[in-house]
Amino acid sequence: MSAPPRSSLFGSNDARSTPARLASLARQAFALARLPGAVIAFYVRALRLGRRSGDTVSLAIAARPRDLSELLRAARGAVTVAEVGTGTGWTAIALALASREREVHSFDVGEHEQRARYLQLVREDVRVRLHLAVRDGREGPPPDLPQLDFLFIDSSHELEETLTTFRLWSERLRPGATCAFHDYGNHHYPGVAQAVAQLRLDGEERAGMYLWRKRCGASARTDYA
Repeated sequence: MSAPPRSSLFGSNDARSTPARLASLARQAFALARLPGAVIAFYVRALRLGRRSGDTVSLAIAARPRDLSELLRAARGAVTVAEVGTGTGWTAIALALASREREVHSFDVGEHEQRARYLQLVREDVRVRLHLAVRDGREGPPPDLPQLDFLFIDSSHELEETLTTFRLWSERLRPGATCAFHDYGNHHYPGVAQAVAQLRLDGEERAGMYLWRKRCGASARTDYA
């Protein structure tokens, strides 16, 4: 992914003052405690593994607990979910853990070598509901991907890629389904907000995400034309 890395809340490259960092950690700890029990257990184990193994990639790019809490809330009731931008798999795993009926299809331009470690932190009955594939979001969804109840766009965050990804993948959304754009409003990733503005999507910002719901009885294309 070509976007600049985030400052790692859990690593050593956070340049904020100690009080500011402690306040942020407190907010994230509060959000973590409100996640489903299975997600909390995974997240704590993943954080420990990331710190112990020196996996600065996961610690930098994984969704913060507050973001994750809002994401799971937005995806509530969704059975078929797609994520564009798997990274090291934390979010895809959390989405699968949050609902036993959910199938999660996640795609990325490559496979991070650290991903397999985190998949081993969950049971086989969770892993079988995780369908991870190498695919550029700009190619659109694979032909055999079923209609989606929820779409999470978290790829390069570049303007043109975000525009193309939404235009192609939102066609696979069921009426009433939701699309979430990660890092909306983050000054490191201006392309996300620019894409939402160009698409003229009528949605809402929530915890660093932009949520848009496909109107019933209308195609995604006519919603943003």
